[in-house]
Amino acid sequence: MRPDALTVKIRARAHWEAVDLGLALVQKYWRNLYAAWLVVILPVVFLELLLYLNRNGGGRYDLLLLWWLKPLYDRVILHVLSRAVFGETVDWRGTLRAIPGLLWHSGLFRALTWGRFTPRRSFKLPIWQLEGVTGQVRSKRLSALKGRGAIRLIFVCSIFEMILLFGMLGLLFMMLPPEFIPTHPDSILDFLTDNKASSWFEAIYGFCYLLAVSIIEPFYVAAGFMLYLNQRTELEGWDIELGFRTLAARLEAQQTQP
Repeated sequence: MRPDALTVKIRARAHWEAVDLGLALVQKYWRNLYAAWLVVILPVVFLELLLYLNRNGGGRYDLLLLWWLKPLYDRVILHVLSRAVFGETVDWRGTLRAIPGLLWHSGLFRALTWGRFTPRRSFKLPIWQLEGVTGQVRSKRLSALKGRGAIRLIFVCSIFEMILLFGMLGLLFMMLPPEFIPTHPDSILDFLTDNKASSWFEAIYGFCYLLAVSIIEPFYVAAGFMLYLNQRTELEGWDIELGFRTLAARLEAQQTQP
């Protein structure tokens, strides 16, 4: 990774300042990000629909699958962002070509199994996906980069995801005619246990959850990526290195002047 090729300004930042920079990156590159997002999320949504339409085969765990596969979505988002900060544009075709490498060479199996519940998921992801180190070298990198602020980041993003989910559900229920809204606890229970009503509620809930994840997850990955770059800047002195390079280039230009 070459710090001088980055399109973002390299300097040591506070944790929440680095998070804010990640949010700005999503706002700037949202077209490429969501094109890549659709490439990976649409097959999952299609599988969700099959599970929903065939309850005998799929049970009621289709939304759990959507949640469990977040590490897969994260890798596609980071693929786009990691190239965008170096001035490279990745379209949906480039994302398709990159997916096989992301499946086999980014630690995805670990992220979907025993590493699924790590609270520093977005911070550790660049080490697994971008640095290309393995074995003890990777373990030392994971130990050296502590990921300060990463736990608070996932907590805040989870809160905003729930706010969006229940906010959309509440808005939809507010639009229903009053006679269709159960108010008594027994009538609410009857509503949720009724097969037809329960199926409609699950479909609406799944759609709202998909929207909430689609909005929050790119911000979560981008903020974790900026926390990673910020900590590398602090530990490796990228800002000092770039300052010396700028000074050396200026002196060299002055010496070449007649």
